[in-house]
Amino acid sequence: MKIKPEILMGGETEIFQKKILISGNDESLISCVKNYVVEDFKNKNYSIDNSGEYNKNLVGDLFSDKKVLFVLADYPADDSAIENSGDKHSVLVISSNNKKINKIKSAWARSKETLVVDCYLLDRAGMQYVLKRFSEQNKIQFSKEVFWYIIENCEKNYVLFLKQLQTLSLYSDKINNIDEVEKIIFIENKVELNRIFFNILRPNKFLIKLFNKNIYSQTDFYVFLNSFKGYLEIISASENKMAASSNLPRYLFADRDAFLNIYGSLDKKKILKIYKNLQKVESLVRKNSTLYFSLGLRFLLSTKKIIIS
Repeated sequence: MKIKPEILMGGETEIFQKKILISGNDESLISCVKNYVVEDFKNKNYSIDNSGEYNKNLVGDLFSDKKVLFVLADYPADDSAIENSGDKHSVLVISSNNKKINKIKSAWARSKETLVVDCYLLDRAGMQYVLKRFSEQNKIQFSKEVFWYIIENCEKNYVLFLKQLQTLSLYSDKINNIDEVEKIIFIENKVELNRIFFNILRPNKFLIKLFNKNIYSQTDFYVFLNSFKGYLEIISASENKMAASSNLPRYLFADRDAFLNIYGSLDKKKILKIYKNLQKVESLVRKNSTLYFSLGLRFLLSTKKIIIS
């Protein structure tokens, strides 16, 4: 079966499957889901094996019930052991999307005995679910106006969104004013970071100054990067300019013309190149977080080069 990560971690669904696949392109969310699943199996007295290899002969440790959860960084070339693992052990596969994983994902999603968790940016429904769940669990009341403002303006990245909500929860248990939200989580600055995308066709000198002015931390870097993912998803999902215009959030009306200009300059081949660069820069920053600024600026300028080519 298939489940959205925010619903899985909402605590309303029990994990009973022996084979679980976590995939997608939101690395921070993938890590969050992985930790959630591992903790769930620990609570069921499983021993956790992080060797990256499946060994059916393992019997756990002194503190387990002789059951093992094998955490694998990819689906093994020889899958016979996993497919015939039986009832004793469990397998958690964490892998980026590729042809083999997509095929396995499709098969596992159709079976109730296997679980697939796709990790991408939150859609509108996902943000509503997380916000409602968070407000219930933390006993925070939001006015209707504030609720929808948060949905429109906060981060679509699950981890960053949750951090923003946690910051709000420290302020008050009742928030009725949009101005309060802006002051507490600095949405004005985040909107500016999100709007770097709309300036992508401007001269390089302007882009460098804009980047220097807005990127001060690794968090800023990820906000910047995830905003690009979000707008690329809108472009990829829109069949024409009219659809792209309709899919762009209403509060970005001032950037609509720039967005449609970018839409008209892109095609599937160019979008694929940008996605590959996104994955590359995320991987490099994970290996060396101190390089976030130089890698982010390089990504910005190379993205412009792809768009105008």
